[in-house]
Amino acid sequence: MSLSQGLTRVVIGIQLVMAGYQLPAKYPWARWRDMGLLLIPVMTIMWLCTTGCIKLMIPKLTTLTAMVIGSLVTSTDPVLSQAIAKGPFADKYVPRALREIISAEAGSNDGFGFPFLLLATYLIRHAPEEDITFKPDVQRLAEIGSEGASRMMSRAADVGRLGGGAGQAVEIWIVEGWLYFIFTGAIVGAVLGVISMYAVKFSLKK
Repeated sequence: MSLSQGLTRVVIGIQLVMAGYQLPAKYPWARWRDMGLLLIPVMTIMWLCTTGCIKLMIPKLTTLTAMVIGSLVTSTDPVLSQAIAKGPFADKYVPRALREIISAEAGSNDGFGFPFLLLATYLIRHAPEEDITFKPDVQRLAEIGSEGASRMMSRAADVGRLGGGAGQAVEIWIVEGWLYFIFTGAIVGAVLGVISMYAVKFSLKK
């Protein structure tokens, strides 16, 4: 991981903590219906619509590849959302309830977008060979003198491919993705959140 990537993760992490700290006390519990609506059905629709837009713009991409890219851009960036939720313009023109739900959704949707990425990735890795075989345009590659690239790309489709079909992909997505990555991450996040809460309270007292 490069220095710029590490700094980006630190900035996003700080913004997530700030978004949670600036919300009213017990906000997710009080507005769980609104949060659930935004994070489950609305994000799913956003993911599918984004996947469709990517397929329309880049027709040569496979549907599974478009699903991966769509999952990466579906989540709202918590830093950019502050342009709407914070500042003089937001204080004057954006209702407080809307600002709060934007901040809460932006701070939560990264975790809820992760299952989409896992599902698309597992489908790619376990898809039948004929569904994901990469067929390069050999004639065009020859015209630009890239015969070596043609051989490398023909082997690239085999890297990381496990087979087994969509059924096995969904099974691993549930067991490994949800039970291991997501639930374990939620528990670790809750523990770190409680620790951060006590650290902030201690700092304010001092």
